[in-house]
Amino acid sequence: MRSHIISTLLAGVLFPCPALLHGQVGAPATFERKAASSIPRTTGKESPFSSPEPDRSPDALRRRAEEAFQTAAVLQEKQTRTDLTAAVGFFRDSARLFESTHAYERAAAAHVRAGEIYFTLSQYDNARRSFRKALQLGQYPEVRCKALSRIARTYATTGPFSLADQYSNQAMNLCERLSENAQAEALEARGEALDFAGERSKSEDYFLRARDRFVAAKDDNGQAQALLMLAYDALFSGGKQVQGLEAAAQALRLWSSIGNRHGIARMRSILGTLAIARGEFETAQCNYKVARPVFREVGNKDDEGSVLDGLGYVSREIGDWQKSLQYYQSARATFARVHDQLGEIEAIQGTGKALTAMKNYRPLLPLYQAELKLARQAGDPVAVAYALEDMAAAYEAENKYAQAETFYRRSLEGYRTANHLYSEGDVFIRLGHLQATQKRYSQAIASLERANTLKDQTGQIEEVAKIHYELASIYRRLNRLEDALSAIEKTIEIIEKQRVTISHFDSRASYFASVHRYYALYVQVLMLLHLREPALGFAERAFDASERSKVRSLLDLLTTSSQDAPCGELLERQLKAEEGTDADTRDAKLMAAPLTTSTLTMKEVQAELEGDDTILLEYALGDEKSYLWVLGQHHISSHELPSSQQIKNLVEIFRRTLLPPQWRDGETAAEYQARARRVDNDFQTYSRQLSRLLLGPVTLARTKRILIVPDGSLQYIPFAALPLPSPAASEEPLISSQEIVILPSASVLASLRKAAAKRTPPTATAAIFADPVFEPDDPRVSAFRVRGKSSMQERPLALSRAIQDIGASSYIARLPASRDEANAIATILRSRDPHGVHMALDFDANRDYVLTEGLARFRLVHFATHGVADSRYPERSGLILSLIDRRGRKGDGYLRLGDIYKLKLSADLVVLSSCESALGQDLASEGIVGLPRAFLHAGAKSVIATLWKVNDEATAKLMTSLYARIHRGESPSSALRGAQLDMVRDEQWSKPYYWAAFALQGEYR
Repeated sequence: MRSHIISTLLAGVLFPCPALLHGQVGAPATFERKAASSIPRTTGKESPFSSPEPDRSPDALRRRAEEAFQTAAVLQEKQTRTDLTAAVGFFRDSARLFESTHAYERAAAAHVRAGEIYFTLSQYDNARRSFRKALQLGQYPEVRCKALSRIARTYATTGPFSLADQYSNQAMNLCERLSENAQAEALEARGEALDFAGERSKSEDYFLRARDRFVAAKDDNGQAQALLMLAYDALFSGGKQVQGLEAAAQALRLWSSIGNRHGIARMRSILGTLAIARGEFETAQCNYKVARPVFREVGNKDDEGSVLDGLGYVSREIGDWQKSLQYYQSARATFARVHDQLGEIEAIQGTGKALTAMKNYRPLLPLYQAELKLARQAGDPVAVAYALEDMAAAYEAENKYAQAETFYRRSLEGYRTANHLYSEGDVFIRLGHLQATQKRYSQAIASLERANTLKDQTGQIEEVAKIHYELASIYRRLNRLEDALSAIEKTIEIIEKQRVTISHFDSRASYFASVHRYYALYVQVLMLLHLREPALGFAERAFDASERSKVRSLLDLLTTSSQDAPCGELLERQLKAEEGTDADTRDAKLMAAPLTTSTLTMKEVQAELEGDDTILLEYALGDEKSYLWVLGQHHISSHELPSSQQIKNLVEIFRRTLLPPQWRDGETAAEYQARARRVDNDFQTYSRQLSRLLLGPVTLARTKRILIVPDGSLQYIPFAALPLPSPAASEEPLISSQEIVILPSASVLASLRKAAAKRTPPTATAAIFADPVFEPDDPRVSAFRVRGKSSMQERPLALSRAIQDIGASSYIARLPASRDEANAIATILRSRDPHGVHMALDFDANRDYVLTEGLARFRLVHFATHGVADSRYPERSGLILSLIDRRGRKGDGYLRLGDIYKLKLSADLVVLSSCESALGQDLASEGIVGLPRAFLHAGAKSVIATLWKVNDEATAKLMTSLYARIHRGESPSSALRGAQLDMVRDEQWSKPYYWAAFALQGEYR
């Protein structure tokens, strides 16, 4: 992550606008707090204080002035742009009328109130004019104190510091013997001036004193403002997170108690930026979505633009590129309207990153030319250098390498002149990559070594890891394998031993892709050394690296899934964060407890394989080469496979052949049958290719059971449906000869067995969830809907995103057949234990039950509901339970991955009978199947889940057979194989589409 991006986001909240200050303007305070509810509404240019023949007497003018003041005060309370703009007009009218009757103190008070509103609307010049007019007219010390304090705060927002310093000192001198409120105003202003100058140790004392004075004056709004500044300084100074969050929580409570939505929005904006800095992107999004509508309603364009920038950044991090682009474009337009050049530049940079992620390179060059023009107009040399760097990247994207290098070098000159080491190091990394692309390896190495020196100085460990990876890639191409190994081991050491998290990368997607590439290159280099020196144990070390990469992916999934929760939960959790601990890191540690994250050596894995009839296949996919290790109890072998992209292409074609052909409009029966035969032939062709590729090197004779540790796209293929790889074999599927068990890693088998030995034995037979209520048009909803307006919140954001990712319909169809499936299973299981089976149907099949009642007492847990298996963003995966309650109210029924990881299970088996991950879509090579892993991690010994949504009737048939076999005492692995073979032998269901989607993960015994 580029440091200047976060700092720019922080700049938007460092000098916040004042809250709408209720009842703080001089005497008579009680009069100003009155509500003039009887003032008639007006239209057009008509004023309630004008008449065809206005009374010009001093008493009449004063009455009209007071009425205008009261009306303005009421409008100000409403906190909308229209009302605030009108309020300014009324305050100015009031001031003019008061001044005409020589009531100068009241006129000054009106000008102060007008200035406060200008300040809220980011119209700082107008605010200062109003405050200075108040100083010119008023002699009352309290009003003059407030005017001086507010002028100081405007300069603490815009600069220069000299004027903030001058006015805040004047305010301190004037106000020190006045009321508690006046003293607090001056202390607040002085604190903000010092904060602007970077003297936070001094400013903290002033904010603390201001807070105490506001408390004494019973001024909740002023107290909340002081707390906001204390929170900001603590949150972003380091080492004071707990104090900062406590201050933030107090400010939010105070502003909530007085109904100050603008104050709440400002605090939420700061907390959103904090969440970005901590890598808690969903939390940031939740904070910004509280703040944005308020800023828009009030008309605070500067703060709204900063929030839009933040939302663009967050959307980019979580992989929603189109949304990111829209936010950045809106932010740019907003900043342009208020002539905020640096804000517009930041929005342009974000727009460019979104376009690049979408591989839409054509608009980049003119976009960055506009950025360069703005940077030069702003007179910011670092912004100019960054624009030049962006232009270089645009040329590189179009393969115009000479122009790219020219602009990279021009940007280097700018960064050096500004002594901006962070960005200078970034450019050297880009130059090194560009030179390596052109096979100018010696120059690339020199550039990367220079970048390494700079990144060591700036302490950017994630960039050092990237540099060593780039160097290792070059050394491998030069066949300098020892140098490549040394370099990539430095990368891996940084990833594993130092706290490199997602927040250190440009986006969550780039983090996962980078870490996957790092381990893949490490495995490749070790295997190349194995080919050179087979006796030195490099293949064993490569297997160990593959296992470590899979454990790392599990930890990363824990981290990201912990952030996928309802906004209310995330916002509450943020305010309770532990000192010095990112929320995602803390939650990952908590959830990592049930399963050890250590890896086993090859010999230790062999010891877990009981008997000669079980073998383990572990795959590791890489950009250039992929690898397979075959482990039996007494033998080990390793094999080279094609690149991950070649394998992925074949997997995607094969998955498409599994889809049964659908009738087309106007198609005859003969045409349909001919097309169906072509699909069958394609399946046979591509399944044989895939089988020879993945299983060809493996000796399967006398093998009863195959444990498979897949990687990348291999996690989405039904190994059970692949034909035996021997050329002499028939077209019988692999399942006809062997049990197939999937494992997240080889090491997890030992972890599952250790966890199972320690767990409390289950006391009940089964919990079955089926036929939940998803949509308002479900007839079960109308039967229970309460009269009147119900609380209908939006569908959970995490669910909407996941459905969009897998290309499913936004309408969630009822699963009536799941009820029959559940009843059939319950009938089988109740024959032995009539009271040990819990059925949750309709509204009872809900998330709250799973989370609050718990599932720890059940030996079997069955979910017959929609499951979303998101290959691109696995942390978004989950199970859809009832989204509507008995009273017809929408609620959060999405059981997220993070929810599942935190469950405490004692189940021998969890079954997810209706997961959906569209068969025809592209598969993310770095994606991992999250749902089964989550249930294993929560304590289940094994999990059966589907790789795609299967026909309801076929699912019911297979499930009936599965549970009947389990009821007779078969292991889950044996029972699943038997149930699938029953389907194979039934002509109606023999196609792999109907049975091969079901796969068992975990313990096979």
